[in-house]
Parts: sequence; C-alpha cells; structure tokens
Amino acid sequence: MPVYYCKNCRDNNVNQLTGSPVSRLKPANQQTGKPDNYIIVSKVRPEMCPTCGSTNLEQDPDVLDTWFSSWLWPFSTFGWPKETPELKYFYPTNSLVTAQEIIFFWVARMVMAGMEFMGDVPFKDVYIHGTVRDITGTKMSKSLGNVIDPLDMIKKYGTDALRFSIISITAQGQDVFLSENKFELGRNFANKLWNASRFILMNLKEEDIDVDLCVFFKESELALSERWILSRLYSTLDNVERCLGEYKFNEAANIIYDFIWHEFCDWYIEIAKSTITEKKSQVVLYKVLEKSLRMLHPFMPFITEEIWQELPRMKDAAGDSIMIQPWPHIQKNMISNESESDMKCLIDVITAIRNIRSVWNISPKREMTALINIHDKKDEEFLNKNMETIKRLSRLSSFLAGKRPKPKNSAASVIGTFEVYVPLEGIIDFDKERARLKKEENRIALEIKSIGARLKDKHFTQKAPEDVIEKQKARKVELELQVKKLKDNLSSLRGR
Repeated sequence: MPVYYCKNCRDNNVNQLTGSPVSRLKPANQQTGKPDNYIIVSKVRPEMCPTCGSTNLEQDPDVLDTWFSSWLWPFSTFGWPKETPELKYFYPTNSLVTAQEIIFFWVARMVMAGMEFMGDVPFKDVYIHGTVRDITGTKMSKSLGNVIDPLDMIKKYGTDALRFSIISITAQGQDVFLSENKFELGRNFANKLWNASRFILMNLKEEDIDVDLCVFFKESELALSERWILSRLYSTLDNVERCLGEYKFNEAANIIYDFIWHEFCDWYIEIAKSTITEKKSQVVLYKVLEKSLRMLHPFMPFITEEIWQELPRMKDAAGDSIMIQPWPHIQKNMISNESESDMKCLIDVITAIRNIRSVWNISPKREMTALINIHDKKDEEFLNKNMETIKRLSRLSSFLAGKRPKPKNSAASVIGTFEVYVPLEGIIDFDKERARLKKEENRIALEIKSIGARLKDKHFTQKAPEDVIEKQKARKVELELQVKKLKDNLSSLRGR
C-alpha cells in the first residue's frame, strides 16, 4: 500500500517531549502512541491532505520494508515483470548462503514469492552457516567489543591464512568459536607449502617434466612411493570433490591439508630426496605439486598463484594464471588400494621405530639397529625389498626382518602382525633413563590432577563452552595413556 505524507503537517508536527521535529515516518508516534497526522495511506494518490487541506504531498519512495523487499530480490533485480535475458539466465540460481536466524524472515518468504510470481523456487540449495562466537561462546558483536578485526589478522598472519583457517574450522551449520590463535593453523600450512615448493623448484629440471602424466604412468616402472603418492593425490581429489558437492567446505579443506602436509611433504618428498635427480621423481614431484596447487587454489588463492607462477610451464599450459586453469581430472586408473596399503605398512614401521626413539629419548642423530619379527614370508620379502627406505628414514645402521625373538634389553612395538624391536644396550644409560621416566611420570600426574579438579569445578563446567570442556577431557585421557606407557617402560627397565 503506498504511503504519502503532507509536508505542511510534517513541518508543523513537533515532538512535544524533545521540542524537535519528528524525523522518521511511523504509523504511530513513539511518545504519544497516536498516529502522526502527516502520514496518509491510500491506494490512489490523494488530492489534498485530509488534515490541513494542503496539496503539498509527497509519496514515500521506500514503501516496502526490508524483509518484504527481500522476498522480491531474486527476480525484481533482473527486470521482472518483464522477461529480460538476465531474468531468464539467473532465475532460478543454484544456492543461497544465509544464517539460521533469518530462515523464515528471508529464505522461506523468498521461496513463497518466487513460487507466486515466477512459478518456480529462486534457488535449489540453501547453505546455512553458523554464528561466529568468541572462545567463551559469546556471539561476536561490535557493541560487546569482542570482535576480531580480519584486517588485523591479515596483517599478522596473511590473507590466505585467514581464509584457510576459518574454512577449516567452520563445520556445516555449526557455530564457530574463534580466537586469534586459530589463525596459526593457516599460517603454518602456508609456510609448509611455501618451503616444500621452494625445495622442489630448486631441484626441478625443466627438460624432464614436460610429459603427459597418463602416458608416463603407463610406460614407466614406478617405485612404490611414486605409485602411492599418485594414488593418494587422486583419492584426495575424489574426496574433495565429494565434500564440495555436499557443501562440507571444512572437510574438503582438512582433506587437502592432510594430503599436502602429512603425505606429500612429510613422506613423499622425504623419500624422493634420495632419487630427486632421476626423471621419475622429477615428474612425480612436479605433477603432484602443480595439481595440488590447483586443488588448493579456491581455499588459498594468493600463495597458490605465487607458487604456480614460478613453475616451469608445460608446452600445452593454457593461460598465464592458475585461476583460469581447469580443475584437475581424476585419473581412476592411478588409484591403487594395493599401493596405498603397502605404503601404509611401510609408514607404520618407520613411525614405530621413530616413536621408540622419541619415547626413550634417543638423539635423532644416533644410529640404531631395528629388528622385525614377521610370521609371513610375503611380508618379509616386502620389507626387505624396501629396507633402504626404512633405514634412511628411521636412521638405522642395520635393519633385519624375519622370524626373530625379542633381544634382551630392547624396546618393542606391535604393528598388526609384526613386532618391532630396538636393542637399547649401549644406546641409553638405564639408571638415568629410570630417573627421567619417573620425573616425567610425576609431572604428568600433577597435570592430570589439575585437569581433574577443573572438571569437578561447577563454576568451570557451567560457564565454559562445550568444546573447551571436551578438550580438557580428551587431554586427561591422553595424559593417562602417557602415564601408562611410562609405567610400562619403567617396568621393562626394572625387569632387565
């Protein structure tokens, strides 16, 4: 319904409480509760003011309120009711991103208006994001002064770090508990990617990498690590596409994070250092890095563009920016469950030996001997075939796999059907190690006691956010497991 007002009545209508003219159009005066006499609601334009007879009338240009006008937004902005090319192209669209508190006020009414005036819904999917809260669970608000200025975080951590950190912790439909230290995740990831890329670029030979990966994969006899990382690349890409299709952006970000950091950087690049001058390693390093950059680009556009610009260009590369490159295609023929299973076995063995080194406080530079008791001939052949990789990444002077009893004074770890033994005689001082383990056990026991007291405190459990309480519980369980391991190690030292 159009709204008109009489300029004459409006100018003479003075707020009796403040002595100032009424400045906003309202059906009723806030102070008196009575209708303001200069407002006229009429289907047709009135000829004169019914109060003073003045013809100096003006139609309010903002007839529709905010919520009502938002109903019409999907089609009214494209020329409706005319059938414009823009309306035909953009209506209906794919998705709407919104907060849960305005689902009825905005989303539902947009759907109803679209059905009424266009005969179709305005969008197919609605992505409902959570509310940003501070670490205590309070909604971030300028009035409360608990907001984190993104520009400050960009200056401190970087734009990509800000983007990736927020995406990775924002689960579908759940609130975000944000604190400044959460941005360290994105910053550390950017640093890891940058350093790994710089190492690869320093060692690339352009004449070796200008190949078609599919042809190269078929014609080359690749090592286990090379077949594994290519399989993991395309398995990761498959999972990322699935998550993006389901609007699980945080899961997609974390899948990419795990692949690039833990599998590509921590394992494959380390393994490839011994063969980095060979063409097979050159091709795999380059191809996995380039495709990983394209996969990561929507999440971290600036660093991926910067690194991509430094990559040697292939002859068929289109365009001069990563943002206009096609999304990587999944090569299902390179996905191999066997390669992934075999490499997992290798990683588990190396990790077990490294954990023994860490638990017994053995210097990373100190070479050791490791033995594996194996009950299957096939497993024995597999481990002996990959002996050099195990020795180099575990820093071993010797590695023996077969049917072997547990040596005296040795640390042990069980991996599936394997038993890993590391003789400790001559490597550690047993008396000093007993003292160290006992001191560590006492320290952890005090921390467990402190956490237990905090969890029993009603003031803490009633006011702290649920995720903070759960972290404390998880930390307590983790510490209790550490104490159990320490006691096992102390027991093994007493029994020697």
